[in-house]
Amino acid sequence: MQKLEEMVETLVLEGLGVRRESIHAHFDMLSHGIRVSCYGTPLDAETAKSMPAHCDHTMLTTIVQHEVEGLEVDVGDGRWAAVPAEPGTFAFVAGEQLRVATNGRVPACLHPVRTPSNRERLSVQFLRRQKVGVAVRALADLVDAEHPLLFNPLRHEEYNKWRYSEEGFKLEDPLKVFCGVEKVGAMV
Repeated sequence: MQKLEEMVETLVLEGLGVRRESIHAHFDMLSHGIRVSCYGTPLDAETAKSMPAHCDHTMLTTIVQHEVEGLEVDVGDGRWAAVPAEPGTFAFVAGEQLRVATNGRVPACLHPVRTPSNRERLSVQFLRRQKVGVAVRALADLVDAEHPLLFNPLRHEEYNKWRYSEEGFKLEDPLKVFCGVEKVGAMV
């Protein structure tokens, strides 16, 4: 799974113009994890949402679904697109750390989980994120006069603690509030 995730992230970064040596240095700062989620009865019967719309705090999340529908992604114009839960397929979700690393060029994917059929839904998430104690920062190849620095370095542990606090929950864009650069063009 790590090789597949590296390939997908490499394609994204190369497509943005990041040099291969910068990509390898970036990968050296990442760790991996795995999580299994089980969704049963929806939290909200009216919308069938089992998990409200959110962005993952990872670089990249690879999701394997258990043949039960429910994952949706925001397509950016107020509509949601269902991600088919077909055997042998993977869904790749860009997280907030990738938004920082790409200097805002790859947005974090907003996605809820629904269980409209009231069937138990299982998914496995493979997580790529920054190693503990290492700050996520914009890749130097993606910061220039045309693309000024948008985010100060981000420590995953500090951000997660704040993001899920009472204050962080109230914000539409907690990442921008937590580590966004105040003045456009300011280099930190």
